[in-house]
Amino acid sequence: MKVAADSAPAVREQFMRVALTMAERGMAAGGPPVGACLVRDTEVIASAHNAVISDLDVTAHAEVAVIRSACRELRALDLHGCTLFVTVEPCLMCLAASYYAGIGEICFGASLLDMQAVTGSELCVPLSQVFADQADVPRIIGGILHADCLALLNSWGSQNPGRER
Repeated sequence: MKVAADSAPAVREQFMRVALTMAERGMAAGGPPVGACLVRDTEVIASAHNAVISDLDVTAHAEVAVIRSACRELRALDLHGCTLFVTVEPCLMCLAASYYAGIGEICFGASLLDMQAVTGSELCVPLSQVFADQADVPRIIGGILHADCLALLNSWGSQNPGRER
């Protein structure tokens, strides 16, 4: 995403709102409120929400769905130049998928520790360990619209005690 440094926070919030809309749709469909969108040059290429519960597929995370959709849309496996926006920090599976797709920047709202507080079952590994000794690691920016993402996550958690991501 190419934006002037002073407008970057506003642009990031704009795209995080797209991810939040997807998260709300996921929650309305009975799943956890995790939404994502993939952006290239200020254009949303794909957006999706977590569908683990509705699809009975543990790999149906919002990030994986967005990557799959974007690859089909662009007819390419290489997503260099794209930024992933997601309402909750990506798990190890989603980080790996983003890395292999060449996504250069990942922006998230709530942390995996926030998700862990709701589900009690997240695999939390420090990013420094995930990308140790790797070249071309994505730039990761957390806390974008954190309060909004966390409020949605906590709302889902209070409505669905004991449900996992």
